[in-house]
Amino acid sequence: MSRVARYHADRTNQKMYFARLSTLQADKAENAQIAQASREAAVFHLHGAVLAFLQELVRYYKLNDRHPTFSSIKDKMAARGQVSPEIIILEQLAQSGFIAELNRTYAACEYAPEPPEPTFDDDSSSNLIIKVTHSPLSWLPDVQILREWHRDLVALIEGFRNEMVEF
Repeated sequence: MSRVARYHADRTNQKMYFARLSTLQADKAENAQIAQASREAAVFHLHGAVLAFLQELVRYYKLNDRHPTFSSIKDKMAARGQVSPEIIILEQLAQSGFIAELNRTYAACEYAPEPPEPTFDDDSSSNLIIKVTHSPLSWLPDVQILREWHRDLVALIEGFRNEMVEF
């Protein structure tokens, strides 16, 4: 039985593929709304890939956890007197790394950030000119950042998979 079949790695792979497709679509989009939808979709799929990989870890370590989190996996492993090196690294990246940035962006996609307060040009006697300091999509990462996150996540997961031996 292949590793993909044994640990259901197909879902992780699928989410990574969907993220890549969404990023490609965002890059080619000529319409701002299609670009936004594609960029947000890429963020959702990258976030989903992290969650799918947690499910993969649960199956690999033979844990009973239908909705795994970093904490739940760490706790279940600790109860066995074991440590998951993957979770240690993932937690570090979730605190200060590209996964932390991905999580912040995912949250911003779920709950739109507050628009910045408009500033008025003091040089104008009528105060009717508004300086626009942020574009409507400034909170979304650009396509290059999405590609970097995708590349980093693929490398991370492949590295983990290469280091995993039968448990």
